[in-house]
Amino acid sequence: MQTGIAKFGAAFLLMTAALGAQDSIGAGTYKGQWSGGSGGGAIQITFRADAKGALIPEVGVTVDGQSVDCKVRSSRIDGAKFSFVSEFDNDGNTIRASVEATAKGKTLEGTFQASDSDGVVDSGTWKASAP
Repeated sequence: MQTGIAKFGAAFLLMTAALGAQDSIGAGTYKGQWSGGSGGGAIQITFRADAKGALIPEVGVTVDGQSVDCKVRSSRIDGAKFSFVSEFDNDGNTIRASVEATAKGKTLEGTFQASDSDGVVDSGTWKASAP
């Protein structure tokens, strides 16, 4: 009986470790869609490892069908949780987007809030997956 419990315990630990590893953010490209009050478009986030092994995001979106490169000002990855702040130009107006997400397997799902100097201009959700 002890052997059966030990085997179950070992199998449970291995399964838990495997599931935990699936819900973490890894290097690669995630592509998907965003949707907010002002419309929607495509989103692409590429994570690259820097010299110290930290993952650095590069972000691009489409707004009104036009590709927009975002300058990531800060980012944080904590296991399956991810957040960043980026800025982009929209007709001469600087938009600052605060983004949060959670990894679920190879998919990131989250929310965003976009602001300019006058306040919040849009908010919504987004979802992107890695191949």
